[in-house]
Amino acid sequence: LCLVMILVFGCESKDKYAGVYKGQDPAKQAEIVVELKANGDGLWRVGSEEVTFAWYIKRGELRVNTKGGGVIVGKIDKDTIELTLPNENKMIFKKVQ
Repeated sequence: LCLVMILVFGCESKDKYAGVYKGQDPAKQAEIVVELKANGDGLWRVGSEEVTFAWYIKRGELRVNTKGGGVIVGKIDKDTIELTLPNENKMIFKKVQ
């Protein structure tokens, strides 16, 4: 019973975070779209380039698993995502769908 309770309260529902988020890359003047799907799949799109990833929520933080094996940790609050990329740049995304 204790194990079940830990699993239920330790993992947040992905449904409330699923959606399409848009941000801007000031260096490239390009729109960046991040799509979080309720099944844990994600899509990062810049122009015609797309990169898939997996994501989950842990302790209120967004965790993005990269194909290279790394994890990018971000803050997610209502309709806003703030990600700190490996090059130390912070990006903010607003939910549009």
